[in-house]
Amino acid sequence: MSSETPLLKPMSAGDILDAAIRLYRQNFIPLVTIVAIVNVPILVLQSVGYAFVLPLSDDPNAFRNLNPSTVGIFFGILTFVVALVGGIFSLLELGALTAFVSERFLGHEMTVRRAYRVAFGRAVSLLIAAILFFFAVLALVAVVMGIIFVPVLALGVSGGTNQTGNALAGIAFLCLCVLFIPLLLGVAYFTTRWIFWIQAIVIEQYNSTGGLGRSWKLVKGSFWRVFGFLLLISLMVYFLTLGPVGAMSVGLVFLPSPLLRFVLQSILSGIIGILVAPLQYTTLTVLYYDLRIRKEGFDLQMQMQDTPPGSSGLEPPLDLPSLIPGSS
Repeated sequence: MSSETPLLKPMSAGDILDAAIRLYRQNFIPLVTIVAIVNVPILVLQSVGYAFVLPLSDDPNAFRNLNPSTVGIFFGILTFVVALVGGIFSLLELGALTAFVSERFLGHEMTVRRAYRVAFGRAVSLLIAAILFFFAVLALVAVVMGIIFVPVLALGVSGGTNQTGNALAGIAFLCLCVLFIPLLLGVAYFTTRWIFWIQAIVIEQYNSTGGLGRSWKLVKGSFWRVFGFLLLISLMVYFLTLGPVGAMSVGLVFLPSPLLRFVLQSILSGIIGILVAPLQYTTLTVLYYDLRIRKEGFDLQMQMQDTPPGSSGLEPPLDLPSLIPGSS
């Protein structure tokens, strides 16, 4: 990975995609390694969980011996554990991707190890910001659900007949259909305004609330551009995964073992995610820098600084145990 001084300037959508794809190609191995470090152990955990429950063959007798309640509880616990562990460690993965892509975009040297050390240094702030993000969206959903169901429940308590209950259920369903689109738009709005909170925390060293606020201000005035680009990134990821996932689903139907089907489906889906996620997040980080160039003259700031290639403000202390700060 050679250092090269980037040409910082306002970019069109094509320029952003071109820069992201170039970074992805030039740094393919380290980017995929960053994602694999988190996702491979999760895939192993899932595969081991499937091996404990699913039979090795399609023999009907093997399925009759399975207790549906036990299987359901086990898969519920497995899903919860994977989601919890994966969610926490994915923050480190995204932080490391951000640090790596940022340095390479600016023409600095960067390694996988250093990228993860930077992510560990911001772990507390990343975790707190993710929790705040989650509860903010959850509160929005709860408010909309309350608008729908609280009046309906109150009327149901005062009504009391089956006919009234059916009518109220119909009203609740109708309200849910009517408010579903506003709810979806509300979630999309908050997600778009806070889309750069990881970049703000990792690159600019904001704390948790500061990172969310920084992203909110950065997107201000450019909401539709950022929103449109997020749709473009989502479509790009969808089409990159659609073909392989479709072909995989067709091929796995012919396997004789449900265990093999589940395990191979998890592994192949994980591999596709490992290959696609770096490109997705590289594009997002380049978009973040484009906003800073357009709104804050970041390109002029860099020209005024005498920063040699290979050095940056992301360099954390060498002592790993001291990387996680005591405050967010």
